[in-house]
Amino acid sequence: MKYGGFIFGASEDHQKQQRNGIKALAKAQSAEVKWFVEEEGRQRRDTEDREELQACAKYCRTNNATFALSSLSGFTKRKWQGLTWLKHQIEMHDMTIAVADDPTISKGSLHVLSAAADIQRKRVAETSKAALDNIKRKLDAGEEVIAKRSGRKVDKLGLHKDISKSGKLGNQAQAKLAAERDADVWPVIERYLTEGLGYNAIARQLNLTETPTPNDKARYKRDTLGVWYASTVRNIVMRRRGKRLYYGDKI
Repeated sequence: MKYGGFIFGASEDHQKQQRNGIKALAKAQSAEVKWFVEEEGRQRRDTEDREELQACAKYCRTNNATFALSSLSGFTKRKWQGLTWLKHQIEMHDMTIAVADDPTISKGSLHVLSAAADIQRKRVAETSKAALDNIKRKLDAGEEVIAKRSGRKVDKLGLHKDISKSGKLGNQAQAKLAAERDADVWPVIERYLTEGLGYNAIARQLNLTETPTPNDKARYKRDTLGVWYASTVRNIVMRRRGKRLYYGDKI
């Protein structure tokens, strides 16, 4: 049995703990481990721009190995992002997953866990919005508002008087930029769709032809891997067809 042991970016001590967790997991399964160690700070990148993560995933795909993590905590910025990435690996590549500190995470359970995490994410967003609306109401009524964590007095919310309007403007600006990045590649994707190709097959074709990804065109102040995924293709299709995206949606 083979493991692709992924050590995500963290302090040296934390990475030692990760390695020990995966070693214990591999020993219980009599598995041989090939290690992939990420530099500290890289864990904050998008998953598709994390070189060691992609290298580990490729190793697991090509060697019928299990993708092994010590924990989901710290793997990505948010837990739901990590669950979604793992779910996509199973859907696209039938990859086997093992997480040292959470044996409930497996090929069979990831769809349920990912959907549950997405529901929790939405609830947190709703709770945050309700809290901001409550603070705004108090400020409009002239009531004193004290931040719970800092103990400081809150005089205003953000830089925009209308938080909701500010958020909508930001979303509209991002949507416009995304549409501009999608425009060049959409005719190609649309042609593949009419030929009956699915998202996975389209992603493979775009990689073979070295078509620039949306991240390449975004001109981030960081290196990007330029790799197409089924989820990337799907997002473009949904945007072009005017459908709303949910992270729990199945590809």
